[in-house]
Amino acid sequence: MMAAAAADAVHPMVPVPDALLTVLRETARSILVEEEESSSSPKTATLRLHSEDGTPQYQCIMGRILAEDVTVNDPYPPFDASIMDGYCVQSCDDLSTRSSKGTDSEWTHQIVGQIYAGDDVDESSSSSSSSKEENKQGALPSAAYVTTGAVVPSPYDAVVPIEDITVSPDGKYLRVKSEPGSTSSGKWIRKVGCDMAAGTVALSAGTVLQPPHVGILIQIGVNELVVRDLPKVGVLSTGNEILPSHHHPSASGKIPDVNRPILLSTLSSWGNCTPVDLGIETDDDINELTNNLRSAMDRCDVIVTTGGISMGEKDVMEDVFVEQFGATVHFGRIHMKPGKPTTFMTIKVPAIGRRSRTCLIFCLPGNPVSGIVCSHLFVRPCLDMLVKGVDTSTSLHDIVQNATVQEEIVATLTKDVKLDVERPEYRRVSLTYVPGANGGQFLASSTGVQRSSRLMSMNGADGLMLLPKGEPGRKLVAKEGEIYPVMLLGGSVGTVGVMVRDSIHISQSLNSEDKVSVAIVNVVVGDDHGKMLDMVVEAPDTTELSRRAAVALGSDRFNVLATVKVLTCAELMTELASLESDVILVVFAGTPFQENLRYASTVRTFIDKEADAIALQARKGAAEQHPTAALFEFTAGFVHQNQTQCMLLLLPEEGLEGSLQAVRGLLPHALEVGKGASAHHHHHHHAQNN
Repeated sequence: MMAAAAADAVHPMVPVPDALLTVLRETARSILVEEEESSSSPKTATLRLHSEDGTPQYQCIMGRILAEDVTVNDPYPPFDASIMDGYCVQSCDDLSTRSSKGTDSEWTHQIVGQIYAGDDVDESSSSSSSSKEENKQGALPSAAYVTTGAVVPSPYDAVVPIEDITVSPDGKYLRVKSEPGSTSSGKWIRKVGCDMAAGTVALSAGTVLQPPHVGILIQIGVNELVVRDLPKVGVLSTGNEILPSHHHPSASGKIPDVNRPILLSTLSSWGNCTPVDLGIETDDDINELTNNLRSAMDRCDVIVTTGGISMGEKDVMEDVFVEQFGATVHFGRIHMKPGKPTTFMTIKVPAIGRRSRTCLIFCLPGNPVSGIVCSHLFVRPCLDMLVKGVDTSTSLHDIVQNATVQEEIVATLTKDVKLDVERPEYRRVSLTYVPGANGGQFLASSTGVQRSSRLMSMNGADGLMLLPKGEPGRKLVAKEGEIYPVMLLGGSVGTVGVMVRDSIHISQSLNSEDKVSVAIVNVVVGDDHGKMLDMVVEAPDTTELSRRAAVALGSDRFNVLATVKVLTCAELMTELASLESDVILVVFAGTPFQENLRYASTVRTFIDKEADAIALQARKGAAEQHPTAALFEFTAGFVHQNQTQCMLLLLPEEGLEGSLQAVRGLLPHALEVGKGASAHHHHHHHAQNN
């Protein structure tokens, strides 16, 4: 048994954003070093749309990334083609012919032939030439019937749609019904090369090939194309309890391997790598495990293992990589649920013709849900960067900031969720989109029990909701109506994602104490019995109000909590006394001006110290969005609650987004100043009492 030396010193828990940035940084370094040491371009492969016998092979290029520009050799379309069913004519005949005639009843052209889509160009040209010889003896210019897509031969340079034509009973003549001069040169014709001119770039290097690109390549006659080679990713399951996946679970302590099949299938669906099945290894035979890994490193760019990375005496994966291969451990525990033991390492592997290359190692937990979640969070961005490559002319920082991670949205919880008091959670949720007047919203529902061993929690999951760590005495529940970021699952390489610099779950720490918490009180004026007054216009839904506030404030610094609705001054005072958050927004929705003044006066009695600068900025921002909002009373100030200071801000629903956008940069600083002043005042008062 190995000594588990690496496990003796427990790794510090790394926040998810830091861990992901580390993965991207090391991935970028591996690419830069390899390109520098090999003095060559990234590895490429040549693919063909059709085999030598013409068999289609389109599926093999889907999702692949072009390594070189694809240039148009011959123009497309290769001939002048009719856009309409009609008659091709010479535009120069249009005015002269009809202006010399006396009445509308006379025929304007002689019909000399028909040209159908697919007719040979030479035959069409010769028929029109012979007809022109006939026309020399006649009084009328010639015209030929053409179908959509048919060749328009010289000397014809325009097409008149069939609905603008009257044909003589004998089919020999026609009259153009449109106004003289309306048939200009090129009318209703696709000219040679109008879609793609010779010598132009049809598809640029870096293009992720999708179905429309197949058609473009066929149109310009390109059968071979050079694409970036896909990184090879080895997937290994470990554990003495694991049986091959075709076995059934038994009462003897053995379970079928689901991790490897899931990860191999996931990797295939992404389209950004070539999965390699490394099989199953037990924890007891270290020599066999080492030999398998050594072979894998020779042929794989990335290795993903599951199991064997916790603190038990059978958890040997880190020791094997460190002691047998000299791996560098970049992190060994992550501050998240599920997936805490996830470990990321890099290994220098000897390479023929140059010093070495880097193999990237992801050791994921053995519970299947942990493996799935962490593969989406860490493995996928790594592979996307490997297959897309990096801009070697930019700094490492910019390379990482421009990297792509999974697409994100914000969604509203449909039910309360208990927060984990130890770690932020990536909760599996199903999503429903509900249209609305202000852009609609996504509703998120938990997929049930979230044990990392319960694979059913992935059934129906559309995304991972980023929930903060619970705080005893402050916040232990994510409540119905609150809004949180969701990282979407699914999608293949090239589908919509988000750059690191714009990512919610990277730009913020998921610990709610690092964010400004915001509670909203929605005031809808009612009578003393709690009934809404008739003069109050329709008020927005509380969930919609939360969503609007969250979008306006931005989720990188603010966490919008539940919105409550009150109808009386008494209810308002009760809520203000009970709410616990850094900022309390009192929003008047559909409230007459005089009622706004009455409630503003009530709110002022609750404020210990007014913050007029904040109120002024909120008023200005609201007025820019909704000019009449400036007529309402805006109030801001500090309230001493539960031995800390919170900011109370009263504003109308009209111009809400403008108000919040105007003050969102001021609020965190104001809170720091307010809390500092509160602490100083408390310390001074305490010293006097002593």
